[in-house]
Amino acid sequence: MRTKKGEYGYINGGKKRTVLYTFLCFGISLALFFIGWYTTGTKKNLLTIVAVLGCLPASKSMVNMIMFLKAKGCPGALYEQIKSHIGNLLCLFDLQMTSYERTFQIDSLVIEEKTICGMTSNPKCKPELAEKHIRALLEQNGFKDYTVKIFTDTAKYTARMDQLQTEEPHANPEVIQLMKDISL
Repeated sequence: MRTKKGEYGYINGGKKRTVLYTFLCFGISLALFFIGWYTTGTKKNLLTIVAVLGCLPASKSMVNMIMFLKAKGCPGALYEQIKSHIGNLLCLFDLQMTSYERTFQIDSLVIEEKTICGMTSNPKCKPELAEKHIRALLEQNGFKDYTVKIFTDTAKYTARMDQLQTEEPHANPEVIQLMKDISL
């Protein structure tokens, strides 16, 4: 079953899907090229043009494949620690947010009212830059006065999750969709 963006395992599933789709697209283009060459005896035929045009979606898929292969999903042990603290909170997993300068690996992201908390296990991820990037995107899209905090310590993150627990989630669906849209 296919995992959706924001669910645990999305990055690993995306790697498999994009690799298969990319090889399929290039395979079809190569097959068309060789069939045209074999049947006409020359490379100058209509199937060569179709094969070259078929390389356009294949190349687009290859860019997507490279992005997925570079991405790392939420580690399983971290997921198990976080899972027990989710409760009624809306929690997104496996987010790779990109800015012009860098990529931010956000393993888990909790949205509750006007608070967004995230967890990253990547030592190369700069939490303060990720917070600034998320705040800027929220403001660009008309969402003001949001508090954004990215943690690198699991204990502090799960403690904050426990503090945010409410009877029912109060996350704005548009903010949830924005977080998914700005992620790989």
